[in-house]
Amino acid sequence: MNYTLIVPFYNEEKNISSFNTELINNLKKIDNGKRSLEIIYIDDGSNDETFNELKKLRTNPFETLVIKHRNNLSQSAAINTGLIQSKYENIIIMDGDLQNDSNDLPKMISEFEKGTDMIIGWRKQRKDNFFSKTLPSIIANFIVRLFSKSIVHDHGCAFKIFKKKVIDDFTNWGDFHRLLAARVANNGHHVSEIEVKHNDRIHGNSNYGFGRVLKVFIDLLYLKFFKNYKTQSIYFFGLFSFISFLLSIIFFIYMLALKYFYGTSFILTPLPLLVIFLFMIGLIFLFIGILAQLIINQNSHNTKGEKDIEEKIHFNKN
Repeated sequence: MNYTLIVPFYNEEKNISSFNTELINNLKKIDNGKRSLEIIYIDDGSNDETFNELKKLRTNPFETLVIKHRNNLSQSAAINTGLIQSKYENIIIMDGDLQNDSNDLPKMISEFEKGTDMIIGWRKQRKDNFFSKTLPSIIANFIVRLFSKSIVHDHGCAFKIFKKKVIDDFTNWGDFHRLLAARVANNGHHVSEIEVKHNDRIHGNSNYGFGRVLKVFIDLLYLKFFKNYKTQSIYFFGLFSFISFLLSIIFFIYMLALKYFYGTSFILTPLPLLVIFLFMIGLIFLFIGILAQLIINQNSHNTKGEKDIEEKIHFNKN
């Protein structure tokens, strides 16, 4: 089996050398002569020396492609660029901040080759701040399991191996890397998980927190009802849709409280009309988001992501 390993970076200049050294050591363990391996590193518009550090890796013993985005797009956009540029049928994704431990790579590949469509890591012992990262992750994973067919414990783990053929369309899927296992499971593919080590972050900062819970909810909303449409721009319209639905529910509960606790008839307040209005507004924003994304997808589908790439360097196997 052949593998393309995709690693996105954003302002990780101090981690690149150590990450690459550890990764190469572990790739050598699985390079049994029967596997072809390539590495794709994507600098997602960093404003530090990340790209310059990546350019120093020209002596890698494995074929390596280094790509720089013109702007900081997102982790998912960087992964999408890697997928478009990849040439092998199996994909490995890792974070480049050294929190994913590449020493787990051999056992993950071993489990993957036993027969599954995707295997995802489970950071059972997380090395993150509980309130800013672990707690939001627990909430987000609970919501994902509630609304999807996935039973994975840790959807947010970036460490994944999957068959590229199970991914039918990655164009503008929002933060798809966090819901990837759920979407693959919803499409009827087999998803496995395996416990992996999670390291402390030594250099750099994480940008994740409670804000991702709302994004996960919006992604799930579209995944549940319109699973064939993958969006990035849904967050603009999806946020308004979520707020409208939430206010509709709040006013509905308040309307019932007035009726059954204070004896106030529905027709004596404007609440019924307000509830209906807010609910309809929520639906309108929902459909506007889909229509807008379809237009964006149509315009971007044929670009193959090249418009986002500022520079691309290919290092042949040494």
